[in-house]
Amino acid sequence: MLKTEKNIRKLYNAKLLFISNDETITETIDKEFDDYFKELKLANNINDALELASSNTYDMVIIDTNVKGVSFSELCSQLAAIAPTLPKIVISDSDNNEDIVTAVNNNAYTFLSKPLRAKDIRLSVIMCLNQTKRGDKIEFQGGIYFDEYRDQFFKSGGFLVDFTRLEKSFLKLLISKRTEITDYDTIKEVVWKGKDMSIYTMRNIVNKIRQKTYYEIIRNHSNKGYTIDNFKNS
Repeated sequence: MLKTEKNIRKLYNAKLLFISNDETITETIDKEFDDYFKELKLANNINDALELASSNTYDMVIIDTNVKGVSFSELCSQLAAIAPTLPKIVISDSDNNEDIVTAVNNNAYTFLSKPLRAKDIRLSVIMCLNQTKRGDKIEFQGGIYFDEYRDQFFKSGGFLVDFTRLEKSFLKLLISKRTEITDYDTIKEVVWKGKDMSIYTMRNIVNKIRQKTYYEIIRNHSNKGYTIDNFKNS
């Protein structure tokens, strides 16, 4: 079934990281791209690139093959180590076979030649976001986020949070009822499907979720139930 326009990830929700020290790229970003994306950061060296990639939940990275002080292959290798699932678009002022092979081996979505045209980047981003299923995300503290499209929780850098079925179901219930306190009976009915469950079992699940994320992600309301930490849709 074809996606409707409503289901297609919009550019204004996208958070992009550019890695390039090409001055024309900076000018192109300022003139052509700034109004289209929710967040757009430019890193002109490997240290800044790795810091940004590891500390933010970007939807995609656009990598220039020519970055001073580091080879294209080494840059891709280091990015893969800290953000293994981050989709990539490669840009280059040449099309040598070595760079193309590196791009392919690092699962780049496409390889674009410079000078960049705004419409080519916009189209590539739209196609890449949807084909890699980077859906709208619900963000929490510390880079934790829930990808509604993929129905999974991730840490900063795209690392999967290894929740059990009960833990994941518990969090999703709290997200769906974020404007209210979710009482114990509702949790038992939805998460445990009405099966026997003690308050101690529930507390144990809460503690495990906190250990895998951070303490305040679930807030206890004495003798009432639980709420989810504040979050925003990206």
